[in-house]
Amino acid sequence: MRASDARIVREAQAQLSAAGVETLALAGPARQAPDGEDIAIIPGGQDASIAEALMASGAPPLACLSGLRWASPPPRGLGASSIFAGAVSLDAPPKLLAAQMEAWIRVAVAEEERTRRGATASALRVAPPQSPEPRRLKALYIGAPSSMFLALERALAEQDGLVAAAFSSYAGFDHLHDEPFDAVVLNGAQDAQTAISLCAALRRNATLYHLPTMVVVASGDTDTAKAAIDRGASAVATVNAPTGASLGWLFEAVRRERRRRAAEHDICALRDLMGDARTGLWRRGAFDAHLARLAADHHASGRPLSLAVLRVLPAHGARAPAEEVWRKGFTEVASLAARLMRDADCGVTLGGDLIAIALPAANLKSAKRTAERVASVAECTAFASGDGGAGPLVFEQSAVELQPGESGAGMLARALRAIEVEQIPA
Repeated sequence: MRASDARIVREAQAQLSAAGVETLALAGPARQAPDGEDIAIIPGGQDASIAEALMASGAPPLACLSGLRWASPPPRGLGASSIFAGAVSLDAPPKLLAAQMEAWIRVAVAEEERTRRGATASALRVAPPQSPEPRRLKALYIGAPSSMFLALERALAEQDGLVAAAFSSYAGFDHLHDEPFDAVVLNGAQDAQTAISLCAALRRNATLYHLPTMVVVASGDTDTAKAAIDRGASAVATVNAPTGASLGWLFEAVRRERRRRAAEHDICALRDLMGDARTGLWRRGAFDAHLARLAADHHASGRPLSLAVLRVLPAHGARAPAEEVWRKGFTEVASLAARLMRDADCGVTLGGDLIAIALPAANLKSAKRTAERVASVAECTAFASGDGGAGPLVFEQSAVELQPGESGAGMLARALRAIEVEQIPA
């Protein structure tokens, strides 16, 4: 948190602390953050020179954000500021502010990993992937007709966008599964419970989890407004009241989500170019090269880097399957692991029974949690053993975090030793 006025940064620090976001307050751009700086926030967005100095420094933050008040959102539109990556609302409800920060950290990590994977691909002489064609701005309105629909339609028309409408949650979900939308607006003024249930349902859907959502509530209905924020709404608007601020923050969420999707499209495309089509994981040579780059970059930034290794074994007492059956089953487990890790993570198979997963900007606890998630899901999955039966699996797990001066290869060797595996040759 940086600003020229120390009082302003302390006030903003208190707001972020209330949202559970650990923040260091520094007055001015010259003071160095003792433990590094992942995200820089400039309260009010007035000290643009501070942001410019930070981004031009030798070790810039992953993102520089403007800290604004809810009543003064960024301008509408899809164009990004040339200085700030985006904005957060410092006086938003703590849960909404925490969600905004979490979303921006996800975007920043994905964009950094895109740059890093591009460098690895270039070093390996892999041609970069093509970017997707720009898509027209589009929102979905769900619920009874209201003045909000007209306000939303005008706001998107100004950006050459369009709004589709569905007057029931069933029709709305059909729309959401049939075509992509940048945002969804739920009218909860007449039927608050349905709107809140639908908002929660979006957060339980892997495809729609990040979809920017605004809930319209009746005048004075603070309970529904709070419930919407608790269930992941990006903004709340009151029916028949000015909607400028709420729509402004909805547009901010749309811009942020478009950046996340673009970054994750590129990192997945680069993974596929350097990966194994059977599993969705990386090829060994590309993984080793990228792990070395990950270690070097994380030493330079001071951010944590962790690694998880899983060894797949037949359950104790189970009959060992035939080699061909085991190979097929292990490939299925590896592809399952690829779907369970973050897009910014990278994984590889080692030999015929090991999977390694590198997690950028993640600590040891995150690596352990990823290993446990993969193991718990895969242990519930039996694969055919060739004679009509099934072969239950168990997983040995190891997790390590990058130590000072350690190379990527050294970190991998340490993780393998923890489960009594010698270094697997490339």
